[in-house]
Amino acid sequence: MKLEEECRGQWALITGASSGIGKEFAYQLAAVGMNLVLVARRKELLDNLADELKHLYRVKILLIAHDLSQADAITPIKISLAANEVKLRLLCNNAAFGHWGRFEDTSEKIYSEMVHVNIIAMVSMCHQFLPELASFPSSAIINVSSPAAFQPIPYMAVYAATKAFVHSFSLAIYEEWKDRGILIQTLVPGPTETEFDVKAGAYPSALKERGSVNEVVQASLRHLAADKPVVSTAKGVFKQRVFAGLFPAKIVTREVGKMFHPSAKR
Repeated sequence: MKLEEECRGQWALITGASSGIGKEFAYQLAAVGMNLVLVARRKELLDNLADELKHLYRVKILLIAHDLSQADAITPIKISLAANEVKLRLLCNNAAFGHWGRFEDTSEKIYSEMVHVNIIAMVSMCHQFLPELASFPSSAIINVSSPAAFQPIPYMAVYAATKAFVHSFSLAIYEEWKDRGILIQTLVPGPTETEFDVKAGAYPSALKERGSVNEVVQASLRHLAADKPVVSTAKGVFKQRVFAGLFPAKIVTREVGKMFHPSAKR
């Protein structure tokens, strides 16, 4: 799918659009002339972003301040799009959150919300919007994964498991839907300068370097025309996957656990 040639005036929906990678997707998609549906919980941030995008790029913006951790979170979004006669050509499932620390120190409620946002909302979005995405000669879904998908991560157990789901699911439906003109791109950003760490209660660890949101989004959009199923800006992914795939599980979990152990603050 060639954005600048094919998608000017078409609609893209971005979840987690109020900050970080989602916000950067909004800027870069608006810059090529796409109209935007911006979904996030924080209405004030969405309002400010919409005002700036309209001023800079003269695109149409539909704001939906909504919490994707709630049951049946997709229905209000579908109703809003139908009421505004919006038909999606690009869907970016970016919304996600995690939590650092021992498994038992975080409430079951938080884990349930994490699964809803990171997994259930993404699956529902793909399922619900398939008919209209398939109605175009070409369209795309960008599902944001993580290097956390490639091995279990002690002290981020639930988050890593949700991203393993995102990764596996996205690659599977890439194969199922490619003959319908829908590219499913699995985007793997490395550690990135966003609010994620603060919200996740991150403590100092072996993960020190952070990349830019601009680099992540540019890589994603640049590869849409290439029909590439996986796009990564993470460093060391090949070594990470070899280590996780070839070494005994006991060694993998022990070594990864050292990187994230609460007492191993650096």
